[in-house]
Amino acid sequence: MVLTQLRHGRTNAPKDSPLTMQDVLASEDYRNLMTAKVAVGDAAPDFELACIDGDGTVHLAALTAERPVALIFGSYT
Repeated sequence: MVLTQLRHGRTNAPKDSPLTMQDVLASEDYRNLMTAKVAVGDAAPDFELACIDGDGTVHLAALTAERPVALIFGSYT
């Protein structure tokens, strides 16, 4: 199924998209996303996110200065 999707990548893209699945998978930017930037045990790099209530932003460094922080990435759908 995956190979079929790769061969017919345009059917998975929006109608007005100039890119096919092959274009995306072949791009240097996409391949760079698959390369780990930190190793197990390394400190996470600082980043900034908008607050859920829309009132300002928060930096990871500000949180880790106060207490340990667990970052969990995943899908909740």
